[in-house]
Amino acid sequence: MADTSVFNSLMNLPMYSSLGEETIRAVSSSYSLNKYQRDEIIFAEGDFADRMYILVSGEVCIFRRMGMGERKLKSLQQGDWFGEMGLITHEARSASAQAVTDIECLELTSERFTLLLDSDLHYSQHISRVLIERIKHTEESADQYILQAYKSLLFSLSNLAETRSMETGSHLLRVREYCKLLAEKLSQHPVYQDIITPLFIENIYIVSPVHDIGKVAIPDAILHKREKLTAAEAITMQSHTWKGGNVMLKLMSDIKFPTFEMAHNVVISHHERYDGHGYPNGLKGDEIPLEARIMSLADVFDALRSKRSYKPEYEKQKVYELILKERGQFFDPLICDTLLDNFEEFELIYQKYPH
Repeated sequence: MADTSVFNSLMNLPMYSSLGEETIRAVSSSYSLNKYQRDEIIFAEGDFADRMYILVSGEVCIFRRMGMGERKLKSLQQGDWFGEMGLITHEARSASAQAVTDIECLELTSERFTLLLDSDLHYSQHISRVLIERIKHTEESADQYILQAYKSLLFSLSNLAETRSMETGSHLLRVREYCKLLAEKLSQHPVYQDIITPLFIENIYIVSPVHDIGKVAIPDAILHKREKLTAAEAITMQSHTWKGGNVMLKLMSDIKFPTFEMAHNVVISHHERYDGHGYPNGLKGDEIPLEARIMSLADVFDALRSKRSYKPEYEKQKVYELILKERGQFFDPLICDTLLDNFEEFELIYQKYPH
């Protein structure tokens, strides 16, 4: 099948028809065409899931083992797609797919899917909504699949920004560990013991890596600049907060999960300051969502401790002193005290991942 035929096939799919010709043409180059003979197993229950399929011609049967036999789940025709969980969770297949006739399938691997997420923000927003809505309406055990899906999608979205930055992927891993540790320690304080629940701790661990998603909209010349930014460039850089917030609002409008509300708060408010001199909204004190106040300190701790294009790695004593200096100004005093009182535990997390 020529590339034009792949393009035309994708144009006719409801999941892609609203994306626009230019985006679909770029997406089509990421698919490969494969043929399967009648009765051939495309994938088996228990196989490692690493791709999705779109049926171009022929018929496919999806079935699941049941005792000594099997149960047919559905029959697929031209234009149907299946195996989509392989794009976002690398787990064992929950059912088998078999060719009923000779078939042709377009296939998209999880590796190529990740590249698409990294290269096109519009596509990533759209496909995230499509995939989760698909899961909600097709899986009997929807709740667990959705839970895993949005966790995986949030981390995939996080990598959109991370792959364009000069920082290592370990930054995301460290930051979520810092946030989890801070939340756990704060949950023991009388002020927060009824607010920071186990679910709050789980959710901040999930959403914290997405804090800089808005940086995908920042030009490389500004994002990677080693010298001090001009006033105009600084304003452009600061816009990553509200631009990222808009990404999360679009997801929230279609996917009704409270976790996305926390993600939105973290994305848009993690550069607010406790004294009200932050951005983008100049929030002050408790006006700043708790999750964003936690994220702010975790992000700055890692930025100070790590080597960046514009600064060397600071020694831990200097980091301690700089954070203490900003207590009650940049940072919530109680959250600041919690980190400083447990400084060595945060240092252990920093040392755990490559930097």
